[in-house]
Amino acid sequence: MPHELQENVGAIDLTATAPDRAELFRAVLAGVLDAVYGASPAPGGYEGRVVPVQAAGDDDDVLLADLVDDTLRAAREERGTPGAPRWLSFDERRVTATLPLLLPRAEGRTLIVSSARVSGDATGWTARVELLLPVEA
Repeated sequence: MPHELQENVGAIDLTATAPDRAELFRAVLAGVLDAVYGASPAPGGYEGRVVPVQAAGDDDDVLLADLVDDTLRAAREERGTPGAPRWLSFDERRVTATLPLLLPRAEGRTLIVSSARVSGDATGWTARVELLLPVEA
């Protein structure tokens, strides 16, 4: 399994491993969507709509945290249920992914990205992302 979710009181820890950077980012976004909607994809169909999510930053920690944040925004605001990325592109200090939108919109939990750490070398890549459940007033 490329990602693992562990729920704690008020937080979810997501860890992912992959052989390369692109697959790591893909695995993290799939894990984030699992944390929001549950491990099962939303029932319904894909009608060709996608939503781009993107981030800019000086290092992979910032890029991943901002990309997760934009993915969480898409899960809250889009008129469909975002699915795991179909396309991912890296540019200098920028990453963009497109998420397919499945219909109908599924209900999910609101999460906030707290931190993201990425490490990689010739043997593989690893990421750890902490997601917070907002405190209800």
